[in-house]
Amino acid sequence: MTTDEVQQIISYAYPLIQDTIKSKYGSGKGPIPKIDTSHKNTYAMHSGEPEATGEHAASSIAEYYKGTIYLYLPNIKDEEGLLRALVHEYTHYTQDSELFAKYRDMYDYDEDPTEIEAHKNEENWKMFSQN
Repeated sequence: MTTDEVQQIISYAYPLIQDTIKSKYGSGKGPIPKIDTSHKNTYAMHSGEPEATGEHAASSIAEYYKGTIYLYLPNIKDEEGLLRALVHEYTHYTQDSELFAKYRDMYDYDEDPTEIEAHKNEENWKMFSQN
């Protein structure tokens, strides 16, 4: 996908995602997360080194971190992947941050209730598509 295609999808879908999830779960703490597409993977984002890499560099798609949704565009292949990432990470924004951190220590990723909820919400990605 081109940067323009990604931006067009975000411009259309992100307000719908916000309204839909907010009506179901309420708002998260703080302002609506901004979206950042300037890093190619989680290692580059956290280290500040553009060429940083690691075990999950090719599979990291997105993350919600400190009020921002980071989208790692080299790993997002299509509209479905982009919309799923936006829904998933916006769901994390609405979740209790203390509980979210506590669950990270208590559960493996696939058993974490906050991840289960975010993955469940992803299933509705088609409702945010223009196609």
